[in-house]
Amino acid sequence: MITRRRLLQAAPALAVPADLQPPVRTLERIDLVDPARGRTIATRIHMPAGAGPWPVVLFSHGFGGSLSAFGEAGRYWATRGVVVIHPTHTDSVQVPDPTLPPADSLAVRQALAAAMGGRPGGPPLTEVMERPVFLRSRLADIGFLLGLVRKRDDRLPAAVRARIDPTRIGMAGHSFGAYLTLVLCGARLSPEPPPPLPSGFRSGLAISGQGSGRLGLRPGAFDRMSLPLFSVTGSRDFGAAGETPDWRLEAFNRALPGRKYAAVLDGFRHGDFDAPESDPVLGRTASRLRALQSAFWRATLAGDASGWTDLDRAAGASRPGYPMEIRRR
Repeated sequence: MITRRRLLQAAPALAVPADLQPPVRTLERIDLVDPARGRTIATRIHMPAGAGPWPVVLFSHGFGGSLSAFGEAGRYWATRGVVVIHPTHTDSVQVPDPTLPPADSLAVRQALAAAMGGRPGGPPLTEVMERPVFLRSRLADIGFLLGLVRKRDDRLPAAVRARIDPTRIGMAGHSFGAYLTLVLCGARLSPEPPPPLPSGFRSGLAISGQGSGRLGLRPGAFDRMSLPLFSVTGSRDFGAAGETPDWRLEAFNRALPGRKYAAVLDGFRHGDFDAPESDPVLGRTASRLRALQSAFWRATLAGDASGWTDLDRAAGASRPGYPMEIRRR
């Protein structure tokens, strides 16, 4: 008989069919108020239905996104024993932040519309993302949420407080959220952001991250990164300024060796990485990716060495041109 505990402990490199996955409890939206900034952070939380405590992952969405981003990943990771917290950042288009200056809000909407093939207008997306307000506000969001988690603060719902382990926290993100993840996992910026930076993460997962040349990332920015890192890109995952997928793996290639992994998904574009299992083209590979990501969380947050075994086995059996190539350093 397949029990929920056995599913959580099963080989994480194997995707579990949806009808056999352990139950997940989702809080679709809670509003967490940071009184220091007068800012309300709309947040979604996926967590195992069973009693914890479970490790925590903070997930940062891409530029213009929201709490709904990467719901497939969040739910899947929760089936494998992780509480996943999805905040909405101030650059969100779907959930506008009234504390963002109107000029910046308009610039975000115009730049994203133009980048998606709409009518050009306003500054280009690459220029808007460079505005310091967006990195500063995201750093403040993560710092605030870290404080709530570490204190099991009463502003978190009781069901969340009962399930979280505040000593085991990972950081993840997509696109601009991957950039934030790299910064919080040791990438150096020039100029440096104002201290203090949120810290204490055990590992980072950067989906479609950034290389040097933009956003304060200079040559050598990744050379001192020592935390376990899992980078993800696709063969059609180009940057906002036309950078190649190899550029997105610069952190993986330049960071200090040891416990560094990368997945290159054949045919995947920038917005494809959270494809549902039902997707006839991308679903099977995306599901395998989520399983390996869960192995990474299991190894780095749960201290289970079998996670490393599964990642190393996948990397050892992988070859360029496979639907999903796994690399390690």
